[in-house]
Amino acid sequence: MSLSWESAYFATSALLGEPLEASIASLGEAGTARAAELVEALRSPSREVRALALARAVSDVARAIDAMSLG
Repeated sequence: MSLSWESAYFATSALLGEPLEASIASLGEAGTARAAELVEALRSPSREVRALALARAVSDVARAIDAMSLG
């Protein structure tokens, strides 16, 4: 799965404890729209839905970092 940089931003911000509304304000309407599926999941009242969405996004970020070549 290819993760947009906006989704990576939201996932990393959430992982670091940044409030979702602050991340939304940082990226604006267009950036938030490109990460709409993740943002919607992070707004869920269900802790399970939020945790699963965050875990999936963070694992995609980790895979992308792992795939990068140093040098």
